[in-house]
Amino acid sequence: MKRRGKLSLVLPLVTTFILITLVVIYTSRLFYRISVSNIYEVGEDKISGIAAELENYLDTAKSVLWVTADTVDHMIQKGVSNEDILDYILSETQNQKVQFDENYTGLYGCVRGEYLDGLGWEPPEGYVATERDWYKIAKAAGGDLVIVPPYIDAQTGSMVISITKLLSGGSDVISFDVITNHIQSIIEKDSNIKGKGYGFIVDKNGLIIAHSDKTKNGTDYNENAGGSELINDLDDIEDGYFETKTDGKDCVVFTSDIMDQWSVVLIVDKQDLFADVYKQQVMNISLFVVVFILLVLFYYIAYRNEQKTSRETEELRLREHQNEYAAELLRLEKSAADSANAAKGRFLAQMSHEIRTPMNAVLGMNEMILRESNEQNVLEYSENIQIAGKTLLSIINSILDFSKIEDGKMEIMPENYRTMQLVGNVSNSVAERAKAKGLEMTVDVDKNIPCMLYGDDVRLGQVIMNLLTNAVKYTENGSVTLEMKLKEMKEEEVIISVRVSDTGIGIRKEDMQKLFESFTRLDEMHNRNIEGTGLGMTIVTRLLALMDSELKVESEYGKGSVFSFDIKQQIADRTTIALEPEKHPEAVDLKKNKKKQFRSSTVLVTDDNEMNRKVSKNLLKLFGIVPDMAASGRETIEKMRAKKYDMVLLDHMMPEMDGIETFRHLKAEGLTEGKVMVALTANAVVGARNEYIKEGFDEYLSKPIGLDSLEEILARYLKEDGQSKTDGPAQGEDDEVMEFYPEETEEGMDDGFTEKLSRSGFDTKSALSYFAGDAGFYRDMLKDYVNVSDERIKELSDALEAGNIHDYEIHVHALKSISKSVGANDLYELALSLEQAAKKDDREYISGRHKEFIELLMDRVAIIKNALGLV
Repeated sequence: MKRRGKLSLVLPLVTTFILITLVVIYTSRLFYRISVSNIYEVGEDKISGIAAELENYLDTAKSVLWVTADTVDHMIQKGVSNEDILDYILSETQNQKVQFDENYTGLYGCVRGEYLDGLGWEPPEGYVATERDWYKIAKAAGGDLVIVPPYIDAQTGSMVISITKLLSGGSDVISFDVITNHIQSIIEKDSNIKGKGYGFIVDKNGLIIAHSDKTKNGTDYNENAGGSELINDLDDIEDGYFETKTDGKDCVVFTSDIMDQWSVVLIVDKQDLFADVYKQQVMNISLFVVVFILLVLFYYIAYRNEQKTSRETEELRLREHQNEYAAELLRLEKSAADSANAAKGRFLAQMSHEIRTPMNAVLGMNEMILRESNEQNVLEYSENIQIAGKTLLSIINSILDFSKIEDGKMEIMPENYRTMQLVGNVSNSVAERAKAKGLEMTVDVDKNIPCMLYGDDVRLGQVIMNLLTNAVKYTENGSVTLEMKLKEMKEEEVIISVRVSDTGIGIRKEDMQKLFESFTRLDEMHNRNIEGTGLGMTIVTRLLALMDSELKVESEYGKGSVFSFDIKQQIADRTTIALEPEKHPEAVDLKKNKKKQFRSSTVLVTDDNEMNRKVSKNLLKLFGIVPDMAASGRETIEKMRAKKYDMVLLDHMMPEMDGIETFRHLKAEGLTEGKVMVALTANAVVGARNEYIKEGFDEYLSKPIGLDSLEEILARYLKEDGQSKTDGPAQGEDDEVMEFYPEETEEGMDDGFTEKLSRSGFDTKSALSYFAGDAGFYRDMLKDYVNVSDERIKELSDALEAGNIHDYEIHVHALKSISKSVGANDLYELALSLEQAAKKDDREYISGRHKEFIELLMDRVAIIKNALGLV
């Protein structure tokens, strides 16, 4: 028995020891391989990055010399005199100084045996250009562009490299000098791996061009111990890494070839390079030993206790087993309930989506019956279908919102909105229902609230709409009141108190607890005839929580209820509602809405994106304006020098010269005086308008351009036909207007493509508002969007590949605004995040999301092609 007891103690320990040993050996070997592989990858990436940066720098210098050499060669062939050639070299030297960095020195050469210098340097007596290294090496290269070995400049003490080229005549040479300061800075900055090792640039003969230790610049690396062998290995390897013995130590050498003339070298002591790996291995083994010792100790203690109290332990195990069984039952029940709840949510969401498609078709066809039928009984049936259908859609929307909130997919999407437009939309939607029940509907809005705010007006409107709808539902007599009061106002934000009160049936105290339960309605006996899902208040509370607010309820059964909350919003325009011109926003209908006319006004629109120019041009035509168009800042300056304009719409984000730079040039020349300067930007963020006004602009418009916003600015600054800027309509004249109708052609009509796009996730309602409600105009813009997509993809990919984040920002900014204008909101959101990452120079984020963005863009283009019948 004793032997059996000891065996039962020792055997598991031995088995455990063997298993843990095998696991430690395997994991240690795996960790070592992965760590070593990762270190080599880091080294290769580091050396490749240095080489790429150097090649880009040298390519710029080579391109300058190439253009100059070709031009001088052409001038020689045309018989141009050396004096004129010298003038050209002098001029080109000055031009390149503006565009090149501070390391640029100037162009020079030997033409027809005469030395010509772009800096006007007069060589000393006895100076023979044809005997200089730059001349001899150029001749030896036979017309190839070549880099001359560096030399130390006697005047500045800086190391200089010459890039030289023999011209077609076989005796004329053009050269270009660059100080190696920038090359030196690259080596000093990047020539180590996690702070270990050193780097240098060496030519094929072993001459050190730049070294992380400046004192070694210009020396021969062959003179170092093992230097010749390393130089030979560099010729064999060119790109990659190898191990060698340098300075008496085993080292890892990473190298990359530059233009077949230089090699970038990064040398790291192998022991230093893998020191962290060795330390980690020692820690792993030590941890194993400690764990095993503790395991033996705990196991032995447990074994002794088991021997002493076997009976008590058995009883305890039995009780624990019973408790575990009960706990497992509870866990399984909870898991089943959670699974059922999740399945319910998924089912509701899926069914809601499935029902919406045929419901939209039913309501659409029913709308045609209402418009085209003249039979009274058919119209009555159709009106009943319309009422029932809208009620069903309302229920489906509630279920969808509830499912999104339950799954955590509901997000707050802030943007600029007009306060009174929000109030008008929600109150108008409920007013008819209140009127049908004979209820008095009252709206009381504090006139001190700013006229334009920044927040999620869709979700805020949904909350207020739910509260108003509930109030009308549960009120049979009396009134329903919506109040909005200014509670607090700071420099950039306001707190608004929203209050919905009614004289309805009220809520019992015992039912208050059930008010926010899903799929539950209060007082079922009295409310059995009232439609609804019981989700309204649940959605309201969840949406308010997402907006950092909460719902408060005061109610007395039989007398009515008051629902209120405080909402914090950013200020987009501090002008109060009281000072804002009275507006009644409605859906755009070109056959009914007449726009003010400004035919006598001259307007210039500048935008580098052709689609945006088309949209602006067509919108301005609605106001009788035929604008001039410019595609760049320089073109804008030229047009404004040649012609006087009343108003200029100037885009901010443009390549080469952006809108701010263009504005400053115009202002410096006095071309902005007497003109209304309006900034165009897709960055509709809080404070943007103030920034443009501070810069000197008169106004600012966010893109995509809204028709109401455009009309407001035109009316504020331009002379309306038959009026002055400040007077009302001229005496004895009509307020002359023009009506614009979309062409009733197949191209101009909506043949169902908007419905196809809408089903595929496009926000066609917003898109049509940007194109003045003209489906034909919308179709044309979608075609343009498709046609330029390949070019836009190439521009983005080229900029990313070249590491030009500034250009990437400009191109993705342009795609952001036009994607929103055609209704591709998901593309807009992703483009916005990429633009913000570009502003922060977050290259890792851009590289990680670029492919996703391109794939999403191609998918949306394919959807547009299918909807328009272009495939």
